[in-house]
Amino acid sequence: MPLVDDLFDLQIPNGVQISPNSQQVLYCTTPPCKASEHAQSTLWLAETGKAKSSRQLTPGLHNDREARWSPDGKNVAFLSDRAKTGESCAIYLLPLGGGEAYPVTPTQNERAIDRYEFSPDGKTIAYVSADEKTEGKKAKEKAKDDAQVWGEDWPYNRFRMVHLATKAVSVAVAKDAHVAELAWNDDGTKVAFSETRTPNIENKFKYGTSIFVYDVKTRVSRKVCHFATYTSGLIWSGGSIYFIGPADEHTATSSQMVFRVNPQASDETYTKHDYGETNCAVYGQLRKAAGDVAVGILDGMADQIRVLSGRTLYSRKQKIDAWDAAFTKDSDEVVLALATSDINHPVEVFTTTASGGALVQLSDHGHLFTSQDRKFGSCRMISCPSTDGVVQLQAPFYVPSSAETKDDGTLTKPRPTVVLVHGGPYSRKTESFDALFFFWAPLLLDAGYALLATDYRGSSARGDKFARYGNGVGKYDYADVIAMTQYAIEQGFADKERLVVGGWSQGGFMSFLCSVRNGTHAQGWKFNAAIPGAGVSDCDTMTLTSDIGAVQAQLASGKPWLMSKDDVSNRQGSAIWEFGDALRNKVPIPPMLILHGEKDERVPLEQGVGMRRAMEDAGVPCEFVVYPREGHEIKEKHHLLDMGRRVVRFVDTHING
Repeated sequence: MPLVDDLFDLQIPNGVQISPNSQQVLYCTTPPCKASEHAQSTLWLAETGKAKSSRQLTPGLHNDREARWSPDGKNVAFLSDRAKTGESCAIYLLPLGGGEAYPVTPTQNERAIDRYEFSPDGKTIAYVSADEKTEGKKAKEKAKDDAQVWGEDWPYNRFRMVHLATKAVSVAVAKDAHVAELAWNDDGTKVAFSETRTPNIENKFKYGTSIFVYDVKTRVSRKVCHFATYTSGLIWSGGSIYFIGPADEHTATSSQMVFRVNPQASDETYTKHDYGETNCAVYGQLRKAAGDVAVGILDGMADQIRVLSGRTLYSRKQKIDAWDAAFTKDSDEVVLALATSDINHPVEVFTTTASGGALVQLSDHGHLFTSQDRKFGSCRMISCPSTDGVVQLQAPFYVPSSAETKDDGTLTKPRPTVVLVHGGPYSRKTESFDALFFFWAPLLLDAGYALLATDYRGSSARGDKFARYGNGVGKYDYADVIAMTQYAIEQGFADKERLVVGGWSQGGFMSFLCSVRNGTHAQGWKFNAAIPGAGVSDCDTMTLTSDIGAVQAQLASGKPWLMSKDDVSNRQGSAIWEFGDALRNKVPIPPMLILHGEKDERVPLEQGVGMRRAMEDAGVPCEFVVYPREGHEIKEKHHLLDMGRRVVRFVDTHING
């Protein structure tokens, strides 16, 4: 079977959870694509430290996901649509001692359950979900008498509790606000929860997030702080509540750090607790581990697990897709479970210890690749100064296994290279099997191409100062992509005569910019072709049409409705506004393969349509591909198969030979 088919038949582990006694590991797997009408996910169980011990808990016929251990370790809870595939959502309990999974919340409910957590005594589950549609609303929708009025009829998430012995569900907090996350305190007497004004995704960026404490006995909630933007990873450990948020809550282009709230204080404040100055906490990655808190950290090219304000438990220059940490009973040893990969091995689940124990592979979901000993290439980290000398840039450079090397490991000759730019901009890529997105990396490496996964200012993992360069895109980020490409050429890695640039989302935006500025850097090379996926071509219209227009305004430099009509500063990052000058100045705009999802709300399709029109009008070769029904991320299997084949074919056309 062709490689592209094998890749999209993989099962990708996620949601890793260590059992209360640290002896077992629970996790889910999901395919990298939507192979049928409805999403599917499977639960697995493995033995800590025992190689290839994972076994399937659920059949994989439904969307069984978000698994949790009961506090006594005897049951596994999970979300599923098994009552009505693709249209229902309920919490189920699976007794590990024997017996079938059974529901504990109403199975006919269609609204998603976004969060749920066991109480410390295991008798109650707190969860959040929106109210079900009324019969009247359903009738109006059926009759198409369903005008949508902004600000009315929001599907607010409610904070609910289900008593497991009786399956009785109660609404703990029913006001018109949107509950996002929740966390029990250690003795189960209180629950912290976060809320935003409405469920609209842009709302948290504009009006912030409030954190409350709910008293289980009195059923009274009290506000303990307000944060001016979004938060994630809410947990309650000991006498403190913790969450992750931007170091500067007033801008979207800021590093992630850990904040602490004293729930006993009366002044509704929070304090900056740790990280975010030279590195970054990872969105949502806070875990309780006995009396400590563990946190996921990005530090340069390393993915790390650390004890909050303490020692590093694990650090490696490879992506950690999911993890959990637990102290062993009667010991200070920390057991770690993680899902990770490298360029030659798909994501698998491993366990190790913080003291440096062996990394034991529990799962074997990538057996098709390992059994054939298929090698795609090798990864080396490269580093160079920015063009202005202000920062040091880092990035993985992938060499295909077919490349000839000298005894010292250097290449015998430069390789045709695809420069892949990550999205975000607040993101960062280190070594992994799917090095960027949609398995472009293994497909291109298998075809013989080297890959440069450029980092740039505005990215994560380097602290707040580095992240803040994301304000006003189109200047430093572009210069850094050029600087890293130039360095790869100077080091003999990349062939300056055979270069393609590509990326998704912000990477698509950068691909557009590199195209209209092609060769203007005076370094003596240019890109032969470009692959902008879901790319931004005009920053002004992004602030008007994107689902997170408030964030786009910060990235662009301003809100169009507040700017003078003579102020064109937003055009600094708008490739469409540079297109005409590029033609007049005879810039060699390269052929493009433009890829976009039809229903993309983050970067609306019009961004790609605009560039397609410009290319067509100028007579520059352009292949424009729209994937029906798809949003910002392409998910349907046949679309992903088409994309993979199309990308390799396009690169072959322009830099092969």
